[in-house]
Amino acid sequence: MSLEKNNEQHYREVVDKYANPEADYQMTTRDYVVRPGADGDTGPITLILPPVAEAIGRWYSIIVRNADAVNTITITDKDDSECWVGDIVMNGKCDRSLLYSDGLAWIPGWSVGQWPGLATTAPPGTATPTSAPSPTTEPPE
Repeated sequence: MSLEKNNEQHYREVVDKYANPEADYQMTTRDYVVRPGADGDTGPITLILPPVAEAIGRWYSIIVRNADAVNTITITDKDDSECWVGDIVMNGKCDRSLLYSDGLAWIPGWSVGQWPGLATTAPPGTATPTSAPSPTTEPPE
């Protein structure tokens, strides 16, 4: 598929399709909206993003329906993304990620969760930082 047709991302596809996984899940290029849930029954789960080259020009929305410190949701790539900084770990209800594929790398549009090396801020209108780690630097001596 050429990049020019990706602006018609939902052309000939069911636009309200979404995945609601409660076990490890391999996303397809059609899984634009994913609402995973992890609890004591399911245990921690892993979402594997679609191949980055096949998802070129597309956005993927992932919002956690249920998770906690033990029953986490981890988002990972297929080891095909350039400069992947590490898996995204979500451990709270409504943690979220919006991910874009440029064909070579997964790029976060916005993320609330723990992603190594990614600094994010809270949603607009709030004053508290998210749980994503901030870079630290040592003061010059």
